[in-house]
Amino acid sequence: MSKALCCYAFETLYTRLNPESKKLSLSKYYDQLNESASHFRSPAPLFITWNQDDRLRGCIGTFSPLSIESGISRFSLTAALQDPRFHPISKRELNSSLKVSVTLLDNFVEINTWDDWKIGLHGLRISFEYENDYYSGTFLPSVAEEENWDQTTTLYYLLKKADYNGVKKDRVAQFYTNGLKEGWLTLTRYDGLKDSLTYDDFLAIRNSIAL
Repeated sequence: MSKALCCYAFETLYTRLNPESKKLSLSKYYDQLNESASHFRSPAPLFITWNQDDRLRGCIGTFSPLSIESGISRFSLTAALQDPRFHPISKRELNSSLKVSVTLLDNFVEINTWDDWKIGLHGLRISFEYENDYYSGTFLPSVAEEENWDQTTTLYYLLKKADYNGVKKDRVAQFYTNGLKEGWLTLTRYDGLKDSLTYDDFLAIRNSIAL
């Protein structure tokens, strides 16, 4: 999709943790990698994911459209330093084990049946109010495929992601069917453009740019 966007996510974190370094613009990476901002719709919803040794290290984004440069600058730091599930990424963790992924979201469609989506192609967003409590959660398009989940398993864990634990796995399809039919549950599928980059590759690209 775009190595330049991944470089800029790393650039933002790198210069935050190394304040003596001058921050390079996204356009510098576009030029170095022969990419163009015209290849992507902007503004766009986006998510930034950090992994370390293939383990999740932080993932935060927004469904509100933002300019790509400002969105990556903001959420690369939010995902790295403010994800409440993890301690902030430190300077010593800027090493070969660290990887960033940038996902741009598009084509949001509310679906009427629980299985009207494809693993590896669609992300899912759920929201519902049940017994006077509100629940919401999302999985990016790559999650189900990476975890080797089928559709039922994905929807089961999506409920858990939304902090709802009131349904057994063998009742998941019926729960979604009832919620969609009765109108108290919204299930939205969406597309995602994703690319990833390791810290070592980022550093090699950064060092190749004349400062």
